[in-house]
Amino acid sequence: MKISDHADHTEKLYKLRAEDIHKWIDGYFDRQGFDEFLQIGRTPGFNPYTHRKFRHCHEALPEVIKEFSYKYANDQIQNVFECHIKDDYDNYIPTREDFSNGTFSEKYHESEESKEKILTSGELERYFSGNYSGRKQNRSSPERFGLRIVLPAIISLIIFILSIFLIILPLFHESLMEEKKEMIMEISSVAVSILDYYASMESEGSFSREKAQSTALDEIQKLRYGPDHENYFWITDMQPVMVMHPWRPDLNGQDLSDYTDSKNRSGKKLFVESVQLVQDWGGGFLEYLWQPDESSLRVVPKLSYVQGLPQWKWIIGTGIYIHDVEDEISRLTDHLVIIFLIISFLMFMILVYMVIESRTIERNRQHAETGLIEAKERYRALVEASNEGYILILNHRNIFINPTFQRMTGYTEQDLLSGSIWDQLFTSSVRSNSLKFHLENLKSEAPNPDEFEAMLRCQSGSFIDVVVRVSRIFLSEENGQVVSFRPIIHSSLPLYIDTVTADNPDIILKEIQASESNAHVVRILNQLPLSIRSMLDLNVGAEKIRIYISKVYSFSVQRIIELSIDEMGKPPADFAFLSLGSSGRQEMTLFSDQDNAIVFNSEKTGEGLEATRLYFLNLADKVCSRLNQAGFPYCPGGIMAVNPAYCLSLEEWYKKYSYWITKADNNSLLDIHVFFDLSYVWGDGYLVDELKLYIFKLSQNRPEFLSHFAGNCLQYKAPVGLLGTVKTEERDGMSVVNLKECLIPLINFVRIYALRSEISETSTLIRIRSLEDIGVLNKPSAKDLKKAFEILWELRFTNQIISHGALRKVNDDLILKNLSVQNRKDLQWALSVISGIQSRLSFDFLGMDIS
Repeated sequence: MKISDHADHTEKLYKLRAEDIHKWIDGYFDRQGFDEFLQIGRTPGFNPYTHRKFRHCHEALPEVIKEFSYKYANDQIQNVFECHIKDDYDNYIPTREDFSNGTFSEKYHESEESKEKILTSGELERYFSGNYSGRKQNRSSPERFGLRIVLPAIISLIIFILSIFLIILPLFHESLMEEKKEMIMEISSVAVSILDYYASMESEGSFSREKAQSTALDEIQKLRYGPDHENYFWITDMQPVMVMHPWRPDLNGQDLSDYTDSKNRSGKKLFVESVQLVQDWGGGFLEYLWQPDESSLRVVPKLSYVQGLPQWKWIIGTGIYIHDVEDEISRLTDHLVIIFLIISFLMFMILVYMVIESRTIERNRQHAETGLIEAKERYRALVEASNEGYILILNHRNIFINPTFQRMTGYTEQDLLSGSIWDQLFTSSVRSNSLKFHLENLKSEAPNPDEFEAMLRCQSGSFIDVVVRVSRIFLSEENGQVVSFRPIIHSSLPLYIDTVTADNPDIILKEIQASESNAHVVRILNQLPLSIRSMLDLNVGAEKIRIYISKVYSFSVQRIIELSIDEMGKPPADFAFLSLGSSGRQEMTLFSDQDNAIVFNSEKTGEGLEATRLYFLNLADKVCSRLNQAGFPYCPGGIMAVNPAYCLSLEEWYKKYSYWITKADNNSLLDIHVFFDLSYVWGDGYLVDELKLYIFKLSQNRPEFLSHFAGNCLQYKAPVGLLGTVKTEERDGMSVVNLKECLIPLINFVRIYALRSEISETSTLIRIRSLEDIGVLNKPSAKDLKKAFEILWELRFTNQIISHGALRKVNDDLILKNLSVQNRKDLQWALSVISGIQSRLSFDFLGMDIS
């Protein structure tokens, strides 16, 4: 849809056009596309590149609200945003994951979408069954093409010509005549007013009738009008006898009862008709033939207006020659013929262009149709040859089972396509019930994609451990799902997974460093959960696991960057790849998402700023996409180096931090929480050092910023009740506490004191030690903080592992009743520590006691 179409729709629904919001939503979009642009190279004036996936998804809503909250209410922004996205994606709002896994591709507001489905549901089912060879292609012959394209254009041209000569010209002639009549009537009123004047003088006794009439005749005889003063007035009486005619004095005093049209002696008795008009209507128009001047012998059409003067029983008349109207029509016709010839020529050229372009479009359509069929055949061959089993569900029906799944389970295609299959594939067990419930509810409007481990029951009665992943697709304008089944083959795990011990956790790290391809790094990262399980079985402590996860992540990023640079060529400038948030603090779990950025030195490059940024955007795209494949999902808020907003030069980062610290509003402070925890994973460390020094200097020069920051930190409260009990929330009928929300106040407390003390370390525990070393924290307080952090992080990590193993959705909600008595006491103690530090934070930065 076009921007105007989106605006029309929101205006109809919400009485709000909001074209600026629509333009913002599509502002990251370009017809070429990011990948194509990277292949083409630098295009002058093109801004590289505002990643398309970041604005046409559900996660972009907070950003658009932030952008336009100064102008619109939040609900108005949300209505416009959701209406725009649903218009583009058939009443569905994609998530960022939908773009990442290929479920959706971005829409462009310039393009018009086809209304016809490429394949219907039935055709798709026959296609995947191998019984569909495509629709009969309608290849139009040149004759039919001419009828469809050329003939309508010719008919339009003929209608255009006829409308000019049969409608426009007659209307124009009629309009001119009406104008002439109005002019004659207005001029006649002048002469009549003169006669009325002298008639009134007679009635008042100022003049005798004879003197009044003679004086009036003298004045009327002298009246002339027209371009050449060729038009005049004449007067007759009601007999009719000519009283005065300035051009034909020979008629004065003569009886004109028998006087007829000059060319037709037996024709119109124009003066008798004048008397009749005055008697019947008081006056009117009269057409006849008359000589155009005194000496002329020829006669031409003339239009006259006559009006009676009752006092003297006179008739005064005047007229114009209407051959000039015909001349004007003739001139107009000549001009129209010339214009018509020009327009006809232009229309002919446009028609030729339309024919050429239409034939090109027709050929391209046929090629695209052929290519589409070939692509579908290749896709079908790929799915059939895959080592994973696939079930394709469309419109709540299983329409395709690939041969791998049939071989895996021993069921025939007919067995699996008929009715509900989940009961026969999965037994009723704790491990499978969540999966079965999820699969049975695929008919819901937007089921979340998810991944499960389960035991698949074969027809023979044996079982296979599999990873089941449900992904959304959008095919033939209908929502569907692909359910994939990947066998877990425990006996063929790499050797380094089995040999990880508490004393030797570095085997995977060495394997990553020795990787020769990004694909190999991804495969190693995919084994990280098994490695962590092995460490848990060996009772490795939470701190070592946390450090190990962060090391594996950092080593992987470093190796992916190195391999990508080998592929892309030397970077055009010094740069550093930054880790932010939990990865910047080295406090990741197995289920953390990506938070990263890039800083580069634009002063040490031979290329322009945008050309340099383009290189790093391309590099970031490779790194972020590989991490996503390896199980570290894209940041829902788009805080990644692949986003041009966070792939900046050092000077641009200075400006961004200056804006955040100077403005210090809620939105800026939200960004600060993430971007103050930065560490570099790979690159030139001096850039990060300079950036941190700038941050410290800027924050020290603005002490009011720390007060605003502290106030913002105090908004995050520990979930503690009045009597020190753990305050819970109700989720799905369970009393839960969010462990991430428990950690945030502690991390914020340590962060703001580290910022004030100019501590450059990012790890929360290292920051606590540093604050203890410089005397900001005494030894007991530091010990309590470290212990509280360890308790909360270990509970969070363990809860995520248990949720994943139990096939529950992995999040930070801890079901309180599942805790042991000791763990509940530890949680309550840790939360009491957080309440205490928030009182100190309020006193130190805001000068108040909130205890």
